[in-house]
Amino acid sequence: MEWKVTKEALATLVTDCLLVVHTEGEDSLQGCTQEVDAALDHRISGLVTEGEISGKYGEVTLVHNWGKIPAKRLLVLGLGKCSKLDLDKMRNGMAIASRKARAAGVKQLTVACSPTLNNRWNPADLVQAVVEGFELGVYRYQGYKQKQEQERALETVWLVMPGVTDSAFEAGIERGRVFAAATNTARDLTYEPANKLTPSILAERALEIANRHGIEAEVLDEQKLNELGMDALLSVSKASAEVPRMIVLHYRGAPESKEILGWVGKGVTFDSGGIQVKPGRGMGDMKGDMAGAAAVLGAMEAIGALKPHCNVTAVIPTCENMINGNGYRPGDVISSFSGKTIEIQHTDAEGRLILADGLAYARRLGATSLVNVATLTGAVVTALGYITTGLMTNDEKWAEEVKAAARVAGEKMWELPLFEEYEEYLKSEVADLKNEGGGPAGSIQGGMFLKHFAEKTPWVHLDIAGTAESNQEKGIHPKGSTGVAVRTLAQLAMQFDRQMK
Repeated sequence: MEWKVTKEALATLVTDCLLVVHTEGEDSLQGCTQEVDAALDHRISGLVTEGEISGKYGEVTLVHNWGKIPAKRLLVLGLGKCSKLDLDKMRNGMAIASRKARAAGVKQLTVACSPTLNNRWNPADLVQAVVEGFELGVYRYQGYKQKQEQERALETVWLVMPGVTDSAFEAGIERGRVFAAATNTARDLTYEPANKLTPSILAERALEIANRHGIEAEVLDEQKLNELGMDALLSVSKASAEVPRMIVLHYRGAPESKEILGWVGKGVTFDSGGIQVKPGRGMGDMKGDMAGAAAVLGAMEAIGALKPHCNVTAVIPTCENMINGNGYRPGDVISSFSGKTIEIQHTDAEGRLILADGLAYARRLGATSLVNVATLTGAVVTALGYITTGLMTNDEKWAEEVKAAARVAGEKMWELPLFEEYEEYLKSEVADLKNEGGGPAGSIQGGMFLKHFAEKTPWVHLDIAGTAESNQEKGIHPKGSTGVAVRTLAQLAMQFDRQMK
């Protein structure tokens, strides 16, 4: 999709389709919409009066132009009540409109936003939200069908935003395209079947991203993992024919600084549950148990393109959790890279085991602040549904930084407590701790376990088990993989950039 800017009058623009916006409850049209309405002899306002256009959020109305203006067609996008409009609703609304335009066969679309909207937010942020909405809204996973469906595609989008400077357009378009492309990279990875994305192949994909952006990369093989004592990762992988890997990427954008942002992503490319096997129905979805790793790789692609002034180290432990006579069992005691011993209570609580080695190794590599991303617990779905990512932390100040990045990215997160009393669930009589302590507070148990391996380093745990996939097409999300947390991580790196300047 190509992005261009024009300052031509809307009534003279030659385009396949013109998109304008309308907010609910407004008696009169505003800005660009009012300008087009006047050129159409007030036909839009007539449709508003008749109730055919309400401005309700997500409503998209296709209007023919009766030859009054050069634009062949007109789309009117409803953005809901003006008082409730924010950049996230703008982003999601544009995604809805992008699909409507594509379905109508539009190849060239012109998007016009009124000056009143431009004045509500930083202009570059508004441009970024529009671009992200379109780029994320039209995403489709290509898959492996012999005959690919030939979908209509938007080829060019022109932006008309009176009062926005060239520099704001340039910054917003660049960030929007990069953030969206990085999210779509994560979506592609998460969609991949487990036989097409083994731990070794995931490592290859990581190297491709690193090489493309000049990022330092290293992949630890099974021999190196044994030498380092990565026993938690190795124990989970023992029952699989696929060998484990630890992927390490270093982005050094501020070599003069000792501050290093550490990202750790869960990379279980298929999770059978181990000997305590998952139910058969729905097990195919466990190819997506590496969505945390995908988010980290997508975010690394974003910062590789944008080159912020900060340092980021990404650590991705990756393996399969399968079943055979070599697999770990309930009651086993294993070690870990940190030296802490772990009693296994449940073989389907494997993600926290490999993250334990990942977090400890990120600290060894110098990370001064940590964020781990993982499809860790089904319990977070019970607690927060499919809308909100669970957040846990050992440092409230650092958590506020992550929350701030999430708000800008439009990704909803909610903090769950890690009170000291929850440690009771993880106490073991034979090891330093156990990996699972029964049904209550399941998501919090996962967070409490990981906290032991972050130790005193400021750390945030993001449990994306409920938000990594969407069961329906909605806003920027397709049905399926969402690429959640990519834009939050990338925004977090951009905040680090601003803090260090």
